[in-house]
Amino acid sequence: GQLSDGTIVAIKQLSSKSQQGNREFITEMGMISALQHPNLVKLHGCCIEGNELLLVYEYMENNSLAHALF
Repeated sequence: GQLSDGTIVAIKQLSSKSQQGNREFITEMGMISALQHPNLVKLHGCCIEGNELLLVYEYMENNSLAHALF
């Protein structure tokens, strides 16, 4: 996706229809927002509206870990 300022982001949609999806959303949001490290993608925000559970992450090119390390 793309934010209004032109920033390209990755959107993760979790299921709100199960307790596991709700727990996973809350856990992931808490952990990622608490951690700040240059090697982790940044959490830009989230959406909890109606049945939507969305996490908005910094976009990273789809390369392998080996490519990033060498």
